[in-house]
Amino acid sequence: MLGLLLTASLLGFTYSAAPGAVNTEAVRRGLQRGFLPSLMVQLGALLGDLVWAVIGLTGVALVFRFVAIQVVLGIAGVAFLLRMAWLSYVDARKPMDLNQAQGGNEQRDFATGLIFSIANPFGIAFWGGIGGGFAAHVSAMPLVDKLVFLFVGFALGALSWCFGISALVAWSRRFVGERLLRGIFTVSSMAMAYFALELLWTLIHATVQPLLFPQRVRLSPEKLLQAG
Repeated sequence: MLGLLLTASLLGFTYSAAPGAVNTEAVRRGLQRGFLPSLMVQLGALLGDLVWAVIGLTGVALVFRFVAIQVVLGIAGVAFLLRMAWLSYVDARKPMDLNQAQGGNEQRDFATGLIFSIANPFGIAFWGGIGGGFAAHVSAMPLVDKLVFLFVGFALGALSWCFGISALVAWSRRFVGERLLRGIFTVSSMAMAYFALELLWTLIHATVQPLLFPQRVRLSPEKLLQAG
């Protein structure tokens, strides 16, 4: 039992530590305002991941196979990432006071992380695959117990990353000057724009391309030899 919980925790830690929009924004806000803003972004994203987990591990996932729903969520995600890219670009050119933490926006930080996660329609594919693989790995255990171990273990591993990276970023603030922070914000803006274009490209290939080429046939080497 402990081994299964540790496996799920490692999965949660690895998933949360993967480079992406959430960690980029958490680092940016943490360097600008400290530990709590960075943590709130991470916790908001974790809640969104757990929502996708519930959807992906239950029959509700069937609803999200409709192309229209995938397109709406994908476009919302692209628009949100582009907006964050623009805000980061604007912040890089504003006057900065590194000695005064800007508080009072914890709810907005949390909502930002939540939207980052919910607006990604491909999270459900991850959870659908992980759920099936995890269930097959522990076939002797009841299904409910499997899902509980996966859910709890993932949350524990993700939480360890959330608190760890937020503490590291907050500690690093003392070594960051205004010029370096402006550079980080500029890089963050470019990264957000890249993530938006990547999401748009993935969305097109997953939804639009199958509609335009529904009968596309890929010939195997054997068929090519026969044709020749």
